[in-house]
Amino acid sequence: MKLIVNPKTKQEEKALKTFLEDNLIDYMKLEEEAAIYQTKKTAKAKQLTKKEKKILHNLDESIDFVNKYKTGKAKAKSFNQLLNEL
Repeated sequence: MKLIVNPKTKQEEKALKTFLEDNLIDYMKLEEEAAIYQTKKTAKAKQLTKKEKKILHNLDESIDFVNKYKTGKAKAKSFNQLLNEL
């Protein structure tokens, strides 16, 4: 039977090792191998559609306006001005 234990800290690892040795239990320490990443075959960036580009542009403009409004560099339009523009 095999039991896999993954201690979270060095202290837990040391306590576990001491327990196993005191009780004469055979154990084997396995080291995990680092993940292998391929650099040449990475996923290509998805091309944005016109609709997505427009949404991102509008979002950028909105963020810029909010930031300028917070610093007092821009003034918001009144409700009546917005209705007149529609």
